[in-house]
This record gives sequence, C-alpha cells and structure tokens, in this order.
Amino acid sequence: MSFAIHLGGARVAQDVDNLLLLLSVVRHGSYLGAGAALGISHTSVSRRIAALEKSAGARLLVRSGEVWEPTELGREFVSAGEDIELALGSLALDSGGVGGSVRGVVRVLVPEGFGGVVVGAAMRRLSETHPGVRLEMINAARRARTNLVGIDFEVVVGRPEVSRNEAFHLADYTLGMYASRSYLETHEAITEPDQVQDHPLLYFVESMQDVPELTDPVSYFPRMRQSVGATSSMVHVELTRAGAGIGLLPCFMAERASDLVRLFPRELTFPVSYWVVSRPDLLRRPAVQAVMSALRAAVHDMKDELAAAPPEDERA
Repeated sequence: MSFAIHLGGARVAQDVDNLLLLLSVVRHGSYLGAGAALGISHTSVSRRIAALEKSAGARLLVRSGEVWEPTELGREFVSAGEDIELALGSLALDSGGVGGSVRGVVRVLVPEGFGGVVVGAAMRRLSETHPGVRLEMINAARRARTNLVGIDFEVVVGRPEVSRNEAFHLADYTLGMYASRSYLETHEAITEPDQVQDHPLLYFVESMQDVPELTDPVSYFPRMRQSVGATSSMVHVELTRAGAGIGLLPCFMAERASDLVRLFPRELTFPVSYWVVSRPDLLRRPAVQAVMSALRAAVHDMKDELAAAPPEDERA
C-alpha cells in the first residue's frame, strides 16, 4: 500500500508503513522507542528511515540533544503520516462495529491518585467505546516536562508554564486534612483547626516535591512535624488509615475510605487543579483523542466527588 505526496513540485512515492514509522520515531524521540512500540528492532527502524530519506533526497530527522526531531522537510512528511493515521482511524477495522475504528497504544504520565481513580473510570468507559485502544501509565506528581519523549500526554498538578507544548485545564480537586477514627479515639480531642499542628503530618517527601500547588498547603502548618514522607498519595491514604498521623489527602481518594474523618472542612480545604500537557500533533492522534474524550467524560461524572464540598451542615 503506497501513496504519493508533493514536496517542492516533485512527486515522491512513499510507503505508508515507513511514514507511520517516521511519525512514531518523532513521537518517541528515538529509534529504540519507536521500535519497541511497533515490535521491530531499532536497526530495522534505522534502515527503513534511511531508505525513506534516500527516497526523499534529504534528511528528515536531526539529533537535538538525546532525541530525534524532524527537519523542515521532515515535518511535512510527519504531517503526511498524521493524515494517513487519521484516515486509517476513520475506517471500521473491526467487523464487530462499535469501537473498531480506533486502536493503538497511548502512553501517559499522570499522578498516582488520578491514575487509579479517574483514569480507572475513564478506561471502563473506553473499553466499551474503543476496545482497540490500550493505555500505558507512568505515575508521578511532578512539573510539566519540556520534551514529551515516549509519552503522548501528561496530567500535571497546577497550571504549567509551557512554551513548545499545549496545555489545558482538565479538572479541579481538593486537598483536606484527615485522620482515622481509631487515631481520633486514642488521642486528645482536636477541637480547633490550629490543634492539628500538634500531630504528625503524613504527606509528600518535601525534598522530592517541586510542585508549588502541593507544597504551599504545608506552609499553613508551620509547627507540624512530618512523621512519614512518601512519594505516593495512595500510600498517604493508607498511612492515615493505619493511624500513623494526620494526612493531607486528595478528598476524592480519602472519602472512599469509610474509616477516615475529614477535619475542619471549611477551614482546612486547599483547592488544586489538574492540567493536560501535550504536543498538538500528539493530540491529533485518534487513540489519544479517544482517551481524552473518556477522561473528560469521567471528570464530568466525578465533578462533585473531585470538588469534595463540605456537607451542608458544615458549611458557613
């Protein structure tokens, strides 16, 4: 299967598979990453890209640090590859009908709690609408990365400062202070918000957390000592349930544990937001669009759970 594109008035016949391979190299930033995604060796990737460049009569890729980036001509070839991908994505590839038109692997970097709860709900929906799409997650709460190499998009906490990539708001959520029922039963009663500072804090490792929206809430508790620091919000929840101290937790995670009690929700509530960062070309991938659509639907359905407003009788 081949097609032709016009570049500079010259007609150059290109193999569809090699154009899609070029697209994969640009997205992953490496021959190794593209080969792993497509199930071929990096030497085969190198050979086929060289053949594509020979046919084009010019370089299509250049090294930029540790990644391969397209030349000006290469960007035109990449654009042609995207058009092919979109065209293939519009075909009903499954005789079963529903969801057969979109398939592929989508790699994302998301915070752990968001990945377990929100992405879980999204993938339940996606498995029904687009069963040919497979998701691979890397879990971390961190600042947006400059180069998206090997992933299609990332979900970050707080509004990111990006120049080369595209960023948009996805959801708002809330952090709150929680203690287990057993902890409250075995310690002196906490009757005022300031008294939480007399107890150990369970939260992120301070030296390893560089997201202001996650570090700023700690400044409200200058006397509070941290008994356990962990890089996992799910671990924070389990530590709090175990009675190791008072946890500063995402409410949409903590409220799922019936043995946790939210402390002073009117006073000790910290709004945070999730944002998506990606490249425009990656966001045009049919499989990525399918995942994003499922994520937006899940966020919409969970809006009240994410916001975690205080109960009516506890509001001002």
